[in-house]
Amino acid sequence: MQDIDYSVQLQLKKNEIITDYELKKITLETSMKIFCKDEFFYRNRMDFPFSFDGPGQRQKGRFDRIVSFEKCYIANSGVDAAFGGVSAWFNAHRAEIDVFDVVKRAGTMRYATIRSPLFSQETSITFIFNAESPRIAEQKELIKQFAAGSAVKNVLLGLVKYNTDQSTVETAEIIKGSDVIFEQLGARKFYFHTQGFFQSNSGVLLDIIHFIREKLEGRYNTLVDLYGGVGTLGISLSGTADEVYVVDNSRLNSICGRKNIEVNGAANVKIIESDAGKIGELALGAGRSVFILDPPRNGIHRKVLSHIKTVLPEKLIYVSCNPATQAHDISVLLENYTLDDFAAFDMFPQTKHVESVAVLSKKPARANI
Repeated sequence: MQDIDYSVQLQLKKNEIITDYELKKITLETSMKIFCKDEFFYRNRMDFPFSFDGPGQRQKGRFDRIVSFEKCYIANSGVDAAFGGVSAWFNAHRAEIDVFDVVKRAGTMRYATIRSPLFSQETSITFIFNAESPRIAEQKELIKQFAAGSAVKNVLLGLVKYNTDQSTVETAEIIKGSDVIFEQLGARKFYFHTQGFFQSNSGVLLDIIHFIREKLEGRYNTLVDLYGGVGTLGISLSGTADEVYVVDNSRLNSICGRKNIEVNGAANVKIIESDAGKIGELALGAGRSVFILDPPRNGIHRKVLSHIKTVLPEKLIYVSCNPATQAHDISVLLENYTLDDFAAFDMFPQTKHVESVAVLSKKPARANI
């Protein structure tokens, strides 16, 4: 959407959200708040596939054609600097680098996945290789040479099957530095795995945390952070509850989550490595409770919805990167909840995507007549 004025982009996103909700017979105010930060240079992670011309991005609508360029206008300065370093290295060693051909499904070098948190000085590059290539050892030596001459602190190597399109791996080999990096969000430090999930726009993530904190009234006995990642929301909001449970099914996220509890002195937070759909089987605290939900694009698991409608937490905070599925889930929850507040957050400027946060409160119990 870079060809569209940014103010128009924001209005288009608001209109799309309102339409998504209207389709579920839910009315949102046209004056809905939409929070934004920088229009450009914001992403703390970019995945650059390699072509025979160097690293770049896929041409729209074409999986087999990579467009090379000198500067990425949605990557933050750390990512862009690292990308420039990879591009210069590629150009200097073009004759030696064995690039993966997505049509022939042969070759070695597939991706450079670059991460650079906005508020820390951390940087990582994971080079993704075709696991079936006979030239892995030779190409790995080139990566070692790159790492030795690069200012990037952390360089890793991952192997994926020739017939998959992955830009991260469960287990990466450390060529230089570490496989864990951190972001500084205000007074708190959050470690996350280079192969794991972390929100791509740290500035807007801070806005979301502040917004949610303002909506939590008083103190709760229990806060449950579902789909909680490395505990970013649960730990940031741990001062609002006696007990906090961060539930996530990723081993990498859970390891970093426990480290984040320690470094932030959040003794009342507990990490539970589990599928969100199994929440009904978990022994969580009771009393005055709030659930924070930040599911993937396909929305809240049906078992989670069922559990919520059974235990009826006092408040729900629903964070979503897909307002259409969010609208569907909220339409199910409105039998027991009221939609108190709603705001959009432009986590992804220059694209059609947007983040949204809904605040719901449990309806008063009906009096027996």
